[in-house]
Amino acid sequence: MNQIQSITEENLKDFLTCPYKFYFEVFEKKKRSINWRQVVQHVVNKVVYSFFQLPAQHRHSGKVLGLVDEYWSKVSPQIFESRIQYYMVIAKITDYLMENIHTESKKSPPLFLFEKLNTYIEELDVDLSLTFDVAEWSDSSFVIKKYLVDATPEMLVLYNYLSIVFSEKVLKRTPKSVEVVTLLDGKRHVFIPTPDDLQEGLNYLQVMKYSIEDPSNYFKTNNVNECKVCPFHKECDQNTNEFTSKKYLS
Repeated sequence: MNQIQSITEENLKDFLTCPYKFYFEVFEKKKRSINWRQVVQHVVNKVVYSFFQLPAQHRHSGKVLGLVDEYWSKVSPQIFESRIQYYMVIAKITDYLMENIHTESKKSPPLFLFEKLNTYIEELDVDLSLTFDVAEWSDSSFVIKKYLVDATPEMLVLYNYLSIVFSEKVLKRTPKSVEVVTLLDGKRHVFIPTPDDLQEGLNYLQVMKYSIEDPSNYFKTNNVNECKVCPFHKECDQNTNEFTSKKYLS
């Protein structure tokens, strides 16, 4: 077991998705695979960023549609499992983005817009980094928002705790709410922090840190969709006792 010195939001997300794949990509430094979800998430990020950069009078549903068309034009249908999936994904992403971000047209620009923050968390003895996608700040409110292609329940818990820990440790303020919109199903997941959530978040991240540090406890994902697009099938068939790490996360 080796002590982790630094860890990112992406490290934690990848570990939750599949510890085996995480191991090969991070510890073994094998080539990171790119799947359609990652490409679509990049499009979503570009649309959201560009939309909030606009003056308030130009933020409307038609502009959302134009931005989606602009960035989606660079996406190849070949990265999807079928043409049907390609068209279904773009239809859902467009509809739910228009539904969820055009309502922000009258608001002031967010304080943070895809701002990457780094801080040392003493309780975890680790440098931690997180990107605030959209964070709205006023004298009476602090709301953190994230727009994702999709997310498992475990991923939603991760983002909630990461947002709370960072807000308390870096900004010295508790969010009024943490909101995650999942765009393949159009759901808005809203978390209202309580006084106990900071300690619960630290405990949660401490458990994840210990789990990552000990590859002997890694397990294979039961997500069939992830396995179908994973490039490490042969490695997964090997004896899992070989998963011992001599490297650090960077």
